[in-house]
Amino acid sequence: MCLTSKTFKPFGDSMDESFWDEIERSRKLTGAQRMSESLRAFDESSRRMLAGIKSEFPGIDDQEARRIRRERIDRIRRLESLP
Repeated sequence: MCLTSKTFKPFGDSMDESFWDEIERSRKLTGAQRMSESLRAFDESSRRMLAGIKSEFPGIDDQEARRIRRERIDRIRRLESLP
């Protein structure tokens, strides 16, 4: 049985069609394309994280902002590794 947006809705009807379109698009990607998309998404989230840190700490220099970002990512990884 193939699960699709029509047969499997773990979040009920609250998820819109764009979510399922993205799932279907992702299924068609090669491994290399998925890796490229993952790296692009990480890069984008990393830039947004830096922008948020700079907004939170006006006047902070780039080196300090990157240090704070590193600390936050490390904290997230520690939390994700908890049982």
